[in-house]
Amino acid sequence: MKKYSYLSISFFTLIFGLNTICRAQNSKIDSTVKAIMTENHIAGLSAAVIDSGKIIWTGYYGYQNIEQQQKVNAQTTFVIASTSKTVTAAALMQLYSKGKFKMDDDINKYLPFKVKNPNYPNLPVTFAQLLRHRSAIQDNIDYLGPFWLVKKGDPTIPLGTFLKDYLAIGGKNYNADKNFFKEKPDSAFHYSNIGISLVGYLVERISGMPFEQYCKQNIFTPLEMNTAAWHLKDLDTTKLAMPYNYSDSLKKFVPLGFGGFPDYPAGTLHTTPTQLANFLISWTQNGKFKDKQVFERNAVQLLTPDETSLGYYTWFLRGTEKGELIYNHTGGDEGVLSFIAFNPKTKKGILFMMNSFFESREVFIKLVNLFYYNTH
Repeated sequence: MKKYSYLSISFFTLIFGLNTICRAQNSKIDSTVKAIMTENHIAGLSAAVIDSGKIIWTGYYGYQNIEQQQKVNAQTTFVIASTSKTVTAAALMQLYSKGKFKMDDDINKYLPFKVKNPNYPNLPVTFAQLLRHRSAIQDNIDYLGPFWLVKKGDPTIPLGTFLKDYLAIGGKNYNADKNFFKEKPDSAFHYSNIGISLVGYLVERISGMPFEQYCKQNIFTPLEMNTAAWHLKDLDTTKLAMPYNYSDSLKKFVPLGFGGFPDYPAGTLHTTPTQLANFLISWTQNGKFKDKQVFERNAVQLLTPDETSLGYYTWFLRGTEKGELIYNHTGGDEGVLSFIAFNPKTKKGILFMMNSFFESREVFIKLVNLFYYNTH
């Protein structure tokens, strides 16, 4: 997730009407989703399920904009927070498949500035460490928090400038104590948004084009993710779901506005469930989408191997209520919650996104199992 755990912000409440548009109507899913949204005060929710390389179900509920009474529909675009990291990792792995780097390479070979843990200056930071959140690069919340919490449009600091100022000795936002952990690189897991934003910048450096341009050309276009974008300037904001918090004192949803942050490869992808489903279809089909090989099989199998005991990158593993292991990633930000998952054995996958955040882990798991087991 971007900066929240499931239990990190206050619970939001409201009761309101919901709409449903499903590829295949399912009364059990519809009634359960509506109840969850009412009880947990979710403004809008959109979901998709894939199986055998196809979208088999979609559901659209609630409002993308309450003030304008715009209901969620197939064109509604959501920001998916840290679920974005699966796409950022996939972009880097396209370059891996072309032999542009090795997983254990020192990333400094590819950067115009040096990244070293000040506590272990002679140890390299590698691609593998970044993708596994083991780089010992720390999110300095004192510095990053204002970027994450204040929604004032797209970031104005270029990605490379932001990272150099944060990571390089002498950078104006460099802090040896707060920007790096005390552990050796590769010795401990520490979830790192800065680490994944550095992955995005490495895509820029290796490919020779801006990260967002690389993604559009090499991922979004071949996967028919025609309205997907990292920045607001590239979106039709009339179709963008407004993020909401619920105010207990005011007894209503409060719109938060739209924004971004300079570490955007870690969490500002905007897309729809069906378009993100195209990405998931390709990923579960060893990189193939329709007649196009968008990702190479070796990249897919390295990041998320069918044999889960081999180890994996960026994605996480969890069990379903019936004991199936699924690769997954969650995204959480103020007014935003999302999820993507698939079973490496059966290739069935689910994803959902919403323009509200709730804190109940139990309810979240209920949604995961509901979509995974009750759609066909």
